[in-house]
Amino acid sequence: MDDKKKKKRSGLSSPMNLMIHMAAGAYLIYLAYNIYSGVGAAEGNEKIVMPLAVVLFGVIGAVIIFSALRSLMKGEYQGGAGDPGKDAKEEEMEEKTVETGRIRFGEIETIQEKEEE
Repeated sequence: MDDKKKKKRSGLSSPMNLMIHMAAGAYLIYLAYNIYSGVGAAEGNEKIVMPLAVVLFGVIGAVIIFSALRSLMKGEYQGGAGDPGKDAKEEEMEEKTVETGRIRFGEIETIQEKEEE
């Protein structure tokens, strides 16, 4: 019985998670900029490591932001246009409605029993 009550996950991120990904990517780009501004004061091995860190942080931040934006634009999130589980959930809800005979919110209500009395 507990298995039926468990929420089925589609494996997709929620829109809020995608926003958090974009914020994390922006933070990485911010860190890359701050490291870049301090490269001039670097000495020794730091002159090699700091530019590599700038490139690494910048590229990873940009990729994270790009992938999150792409997912948002395509609707690849829970409940979005690209969610394959969305259609299955709607079909499951329709089957439950037919089986139980209940009227779902938004449907036209017809009460035949009261009219007959």
